[in-house]
Amino acid sequence: MDSDPAKFESKVKTEWIDDATAAAWKKWHAKSLHFWRELNEGLFSVARLAPGQRVLDLASGTGDPAIAIAKQVGPTGHVIISDLAPQMLAISREHAADAKITNASFAIVDAHALPQEDASLDRVTCRLGVMFFWDCQRALREIRRVLKPGGVAAFVAWGPVEENEYMRAALEPFKRRRPPPPAPPGAPTPYRFAAPGSLGAELRAAGFSTVTEETRPIRQAWPGPPAELWTRLYEVSAPMRPYFNSFDPAIRAEAAAEAVANFSKYYDGREVSTRATIVVAGAVK
Repeated sequence: MDSDPAKFESKVKTEWIDDATAAAWKKWHAKSLHFWRELNEGLFSVARLAPGQRVLDLASGTGDPAIAIAKQVGPTGHVIISDLAPQMLAISREHAADAKITNASFAIVDAHALPQEDASLDRVTCRLGVMFFWDCQRALREIRRVLKPGGVAAFVAWGPVEENEYMRAALEPFKRRRPPPPAPPGAPTPYRFAAPGSLGAELRAAGFSTVTEETRPIRQAWPGPPAELWTRLYEVSAPMRPYFNSFDPAIRAEAAAEAVANFSKYYDGREVSTRATIVVAGAVK
């Protein structure tokens, strides 16, 4: 694949607008709330949420962290819970209803063509979605357009995979057998902004006046056994599943068993606790 936004768009939509992927995210939602907790803390540290704010959360998936954001902005605030996939959005509606959230609306949203009016939002948040913008400058300029002067955009992306014990443990058995093909420049991949300063540079190029970026160590604690964590990873990781499935079934099963054994090194009988690095970025209009 060459560096063609149209091809990137097709790839992202094929991976994420999928019934099986949405069903997997719904299946693992409750435990994922615990698993992603420190990622949310990173996002909130730069978002500077406050009661009364109007917030757009992009790539909300099954409702986390959008539901937590709705609680922080309170009844005088409002959150637009959005996703590219209608299947994901339907699940987030269910979870918001279960949480008795009344200060939220729901919208199928493509970050590259936001339906919101100019200067209409106080905050835009996006946890682990910015890496999949297929035309990053276009999407970031859209985010800047809908923010009020002084409004803040907050992002979390993955740091280097080498510093992510969870993914390293899962991928090493497969990479040893056959490495994945290299991604073309600018491709929407999970580690697109792992290089220090790369996300901040994109934000500055999009016209944001004040940009901060930091790498932050986090702990990811999965409240379950190693085999369950592997099953969860395989089912929810839309970008990685084609690579896993490219192996002969017997070889895939052998590599998966080794991944489970790797997870076992981090298991204390209650949870699988691994360390990772995330990129936390904030940008002021």
